Amino acid sequence: MTGFHGSGKNWKKMRRMNLKNHKNLKTIFSLMFKKLEEISIGDNFLKEIKERRERSFDKDKPDSYFYEVMVRDIHNAGMKATLVTSKLPFIRKAFSDFDIRKVSEFDDKNIQNLMDNLNIIRNEGKLRACVENAKKMKELSEQSDSFGEFLNQHKDNLMELRNRLTSNFRYLGNIVVLDYLKDIGIDIIKPDVHVIRVFFRLGFIDSEKQTGSNVSKIIEVTEQIKQETSEKLAVIDAIFWMYGGGGDRHVKKAICNKSEPLCSECPLINYCEFHSKNVPY
Repeated sequence: MTGFHGSGKNWKKMRRMNLKNHKNLKTIFSLMFKKLEEISIGDNFLKEIKERRERSFDKDKPDSYFYEVMVRDIHNAGMKATLVTSKLPFIRKAFSDFDIRKVSEFDDKNIQNLMDNLNIIRNEGKLRACVENAKKMKELSEQSDSFGEFLNQHKDNLMELRNRLTSNFRYLGNIVVLDYLKDIGIDIIKPDVHVIRVFFRLGFIDSEKQTGSNVSKIIEVTEQIKQETSEKLAVIDAIFWMYGGGGDRHVKKAICNKSEPLCSECPLINYCEFHSKNVPY
């Protein structure tokens, strides 16, 4: 892929593309949505969109729910979601139905039992982190009457909430924490590698790196899409994620994949900086 770090001419060109695309965000989003709907695997695409539209944060859910989502997202990091999903019943049993009071009492012998369990994903670092996180969640839950209430107290300031979570919980880094917030119903976008790739190729950001400035720019653009389309950020996240990565068996293929983007099938070529620089006419 050709980068944009060279001449001032290329930088100015990308800035012009940014301005053009900012004026056409609703059109870009609509074209992506329609294309994904066309290549859906059965009704998987629309089912995922419906679920995300209906997803909401409920502070009254039990601590076990918030802990289960955290354990799942930590396991998902760097792994295929389908693998984690297939092992989730065994992970649930190994972690005492995600009862944080029971898991917080796990000792080294329990950790070894987890490592000996052939039915779960035996990553010692993640397993130890999940046990430590149960202890921390229990502590925060007791301070606020429930973990849901702890989240509710800070959910109106997402940057503060993100910082509190990353500082208190292991393996909940700057990107995984956004996945966690999204999965518990807080409306936010997670700029993973696929989302970042699509934003870069459209010319909204100047690299494919998960830098703070790129994440901030993506949040800015998606907030504008939200305003123009009345869609939740979680839905916008799904559209960019599936377009770049194919989702989790939601659609037949990723249009804007990493190695061989399907430009001939993409309805965004008139908005795509990558296409204008890399596809000969």
